[in-house]
Amino acid sequence: MANFVLVHGMGAGGWQWRKVANFLRAQGHLVFTPTLTGLGERTHLLTPKTDLETHICDIANVIECEELEDVVLVGHSYGGMVVTGAADRQFDRIGTLIYLDAFLPENGQSVMDLQPPDRIDYYHKMAKEKGEGWRIPPPPAEFWKLTDPDDIAQFDRLRVDHPLASLTQPVTLDHPRPEKRAYVWASGFTPSPFEKFAKACEQDESWVYREIESGHQMMMSHPKEVAEILVGLLN
Repeated sequence: MANFVLVHGMGAGGWQWRKVANFLRAQGHLVFTPTLTGLGERTHLLTPKTDLETHICDIANVIECEELEDVVLVGHSYGGMVVTGAADRQFDRIGTLIYLDAFLPENGQSVMDLQPPDRIDYYHKMAKEKGEGWRIPPPPAEFWKLTDPDDIAQFDRLRVDHPLASLTQPVTLDHPRPEKRAYVWASGFTPSPFEKFAKACEQDESWVYREIESGHQMMMSHPKEVAEILVGLLN
């Protein structure tokens, strides 16, 4: 039995992992799908001060308070920033670190440092025009290449504004990444800001590399394949 902690991305929530979690639990694994502060069912807690540090603490505290060991920590999209910081805080408790079509920051980097200029401009524009200068409405489901009508409806129904501060704050790291680490690329989402991370990991023998031919929200569109890859990476 493995201890999975699955971390969602921008504007989403723990609800996004429901199908994947069901597959994993059916195999006897312990699965946590925490929602980051200010998002999902915790959207009422969103403030201009909600930042990357807030979200790193969310996940580090789950690992601490659930007294988990040998954790399989998985981050999707923006969640890559969060799991990078949380794995550093809980370095001795992490067994495997997995990036699922996610940002892969180095020490001192923020999401804004890892994005092209046009995307940075878009974030600031959306925050100014639709988010009182500090919130960003996430793109709709079809932008992420979701195609199933039920998935599209669910994503658009449940997506919420994301705090700009979490994208501008850099991650601070004191430890190397765990030795067991993997990157899973959604190869059907192009053009993609995550392709550069995927290609770098594919060529680096210290990483395990996998890919799924899917859109970015692969845990919704391809939950069985995602769950099978996660379990396969335990070996």
